Amino acid sequence: MNITTRVASALALGGCRQADGPMPVADANTQGELEDVRHDLQNVAKHDPSAPQDLTDDLAKYSRRRTAVPAVNELTRRTVTVLAGKNLTEQAGNRLAHTLWTVIYARELSERQIEALQNDVQSQLVAIGVAEPQAQQVAAQAGEVQKAVNDRPRRWYELF
Repeated sequence: MNITTRVASALALGGCRQADGPMPVADANTQGELEDVRHDLQNVAKHDPSAPQDLTDDLAKYSRRRTAVPAVNELTRRTVTVLAGKNLTEQAGNRLAHTLWTVIYARELSERQIEALQNDVQSQLVAIGVAEPQAQQVAAQAGEVQKAVNDRPRRWYELF
């Protein structure tokens, strides 16, 4: 195989990355529900004893598959563990609520988008004051949730 053929093959295969899927957009009703999730997150941070269950209930309803509920519950459990005692502002709570909703609700994300979501979860938690290793554990579980909820089939050209 000559050098021209190799370069052409590398360029052709290099362009075969997975296309991004649609990001969900929260409608007015969902925006109101995300306010509840933010309140739940803030209550978790304040050690409210009913907040973990409230957060679990509010996030689990976004899972459209029963088989994904255990992964969502584990994401909630890890989030509750790392948030307890942290100072969660309204703005940070809104961002985290929206990101967690996206992790659970999005159905056709590419691997790149899932990785970006995991990075968002991790960076948002670190900004709140969560230690990096614990934030990584929550972010890793966000990836597991996406594995459980993602419907996007891999195309033949994405295998390269």
